[in-house]
Amino acid sequence: MYRLTASRKSFSVSHCMSDQPVAIRFNNVTYQYSDKAVLLKEANFSVRANAKFTIMGQNGAGKSTLFKLITGQLEPLTGNIHRLPDASIALAQQVVPRDCLTLTVRQFFERVFPEEIYDLDRRIAQVFEVVNLTLPLDWTVKQLSGGQQARLLLAQALIQKPDILLLDEPTN
Repeated sequence: MYRLTASRKSFSVSHCMSDQPVAIRFNNVTYQYSDKAVLLKEANFSVRANAKFTIMGQNGAGKSTLFKLITGQLEPLTGNIHRLPDASIALAQQVVPRDCLTLTVRQFFERVFPEEIYDLDRRIAQVFEVVNLTLPLDWTVKQLSGGQQARLLLAQALIQKPDILLLDEPTN
């Protein structure tokens, strides 16, 4: 088990050695939002394939920013981020984006795939079983309770069968 602890100033990592390939590696990564304080300074860590990795920290410590760096949504000011070649990454968001609230449940899942998936309903049923969710696919996302929406977000990440699954505050 990897554990990354975030404070307002730095990240630290402890981990176990493994014979698995490195899935993610940060080499001297520095990041800051424009005029704000440096969020990461020369961060170095690696996560091996098949590892479970926990990021813990106070609100505002940079956990979500770290996820954005891992997924490539943000680029570091200095240093390099290496990802396992061809590794797919899925992020289970904290909140359903506003522009998705009027979508049906089926449309919510269709958005994940670049092409039409012919067995999508079967795949949705499989991930619903994993997250303990039962609801009609023609319901709109805004009809769902907060707990159902949270499980829907997790199911949307799982249906992609990613090599790397990032869960942003999954217990909220």
